[in-house]
Amino acid sequence: GVRHYSSYHFLMALSDYIAHFGLEHHESSDNRLPERTLLDENLFLRRAHLLPHEFVHSWNGKYRRPADMVVEDFQQPIATNLLWVYEGLTTYLGYVLTARSGFWTPEQFREALAFFAEGMQNQGGRTWRPLEDTAVAAQLLYRARADWSAWRRKVDFYREGVLIWLEVDMLIRRQSEGRRCLDDFCRLFCGGQEGRVEVKPYTLDEIIEALNQIASYDWRSLLRQRIKSTGTKAPLTGVELSGWRLAYGEEPTEYQKRIETMEKVAFLTSSIGAEIKENGSIVDIIPGKAMDRAGLAPGMKIVAVNSRRWSLDLLRRAVRETKNTSRPLELLVENSGFFDTYTLDYHDGGRYPYLKRDLSKEDLLTRVIQPLCPEKQ
Repeated sequence: GVRHYSSYHFLMALSDYIAHFGLEHHESSDNRLPERTLLDENLFLRRAHLLPHEFVHSWNGKYRRPADMVVEDFQQPIATNLLWVYEGLTTYLGYVLTARSGFWTPEQFREALAFFAEGMQNQGGRTWRPLEDTAVAAQLLYRARADWSAWRRKVDFYREGVLIWLEVDMLIRRQSEGRRCLDDFCRLFCGGQEGRVEVKPYTLDEIIEALNQIASYDWRSLLRQRIKSTGTKAPLTGVELSGWRLAYGEEPTEYQKRIETMEKVAFLTSSIGAEIKENGSIVDIIPGKAMDRAGLAPGMKIVAVNSRRWSLDLLRRAVRETKNTSRPLELLVENSGFFDTYTLDYHDGGRYPYLKRDLSKEDLLTRVIQPLCPEKQ
């Protein structure tokens, strides 16, 4: 409902020969995607949120920016502890805008949210590393390798930020008895004067003050708990307040199937606890789950499943069948030229995340992604 720029342009390059990324500016964004993104359904589903994300950054990140990230020149370091606002809030709003604009269907939005929420649930590093530290260490984690990331944590302020700001959205709606929502906070906090492009720094105190203008609550204690504490579980309160809950089915959602097809990888993180490439290489292990307990580690390569030659489909089927047999799941694994057999103590079958409707609560999640402007007739 408010804007500070006179006009906005999306610059998009479609090519398989350049790096793929998005870069925010005040009145434009530099977006680079695989060549067939607008033609290939799998690619588009995976990348659809890029343009909405960078668009939101014009308000949150460029116009409004953490004060500790505003410096006079490149010789001065910046403090990134508020990236859970800069990127976390932007990621939440970007996902919402992806659905509101029709790039995602409501079902695809829910499936993506479940997939990302489960990813945060499996970050074993949260037992020792608070979310804020992933923001402070962003310059290291952005370029960190994929192996051991579940134990080290990644740039989790993006996707865990989604869960935090969803919770804030739900609490605003509850505290105001449905009269206000996060959109109202954004209009107040991120709104500017049209045609006046500038940087308006903010602090955490100013965020809390603005939130209280929208809905009175102990926001300081909530946000402190979310960004500074450690524990074993991801912050799923917002999902639960929205009228849904994280659940598990025996088959992957359509969203996860397409992601796995595109990236040539299996996300068996909710079951045996691993992300595995099409060639059998183990990308990462989830601490405490069956693969970890058996002694497997990133970098190893699975060459056989229950004495049969390796394939992703064979492993998926073997995982599903653990629910119907007492026979342990055996993996023949190569590690730096040496071979060994590992036995997994796992018997729960296929286990994939999705969102299940909680009929005891109002469906606020569907309301969140409703377009703000009625479709023109």
